[in-house]
Amino acid sequence: MNQIFTMSKKDTIHIELTDKSSKKIKEFEKIKWAVADQEHYGKPVDFTKNKYKFVAKNEDGEITGILDLMTEANLAFVEGLLIGSKFRKQGIGSKLMKQAEDFAKKNKCTKVYLETNEDWEAVEFYKKLGYEVTGKHEDHALGQRSLIFTKFL
Repeated sequence: MNQIFTMSKKDTIHIELTDKSSKKIKEFEKIKWAVADQEHYGKPVDFTKNKYKFVAKNEDGEITGILDLMTEANLAFVEGLLIGSKFRKQGIGSKLMKQAEDFAKKNKCTKVYLETNEDWEAVEFYKKLGYEVTGKHEDHALGQRSLIFTKFL
C-alpha cells in the first residue's frame, strides 16, 4: 500500500503513505525521536509499544475472558476486556484487571487507562475498580460517546 500525494507543481515536498517501515525510516525515527525525547523529557524514553494478552480459562480449559494490554513508556492501556456472556458477574473481569494492573506496576507503569462507551454497563464496573473518568470523546466510534478512565498505580 504505497501511495504518493502530489501537492502543487512548485512544492518540493512529496508525501508517501506506506504500510512498511524501511531501514531508512526506522533509522530516521530512532535518531529523531531520541532528540525529541531529550528536548521534551530531558532523557531518552523507550516508547516501544508492547502488547500482552491475559487469558482466563475455567477448569475445563474453556476461555472465559480475555484482556488486551498495551504498555508504552510508563503507561498501560487496556485495549479491550471481553468476558463471555455466560461467565459474566463471576469476578473474572475483576481478576483480569487486577492481573493487568499488577503486571503494569511490575513493568514500571504509573497509570492504567482505558476507554469504554458511556452507556455500557462497563462504566460502573470500572468505577468500582477505582478508575475515574478523565475525559470523553464525542461522536466517537460509530457515533457513540466514549469515556476515558484512568487509575494511578
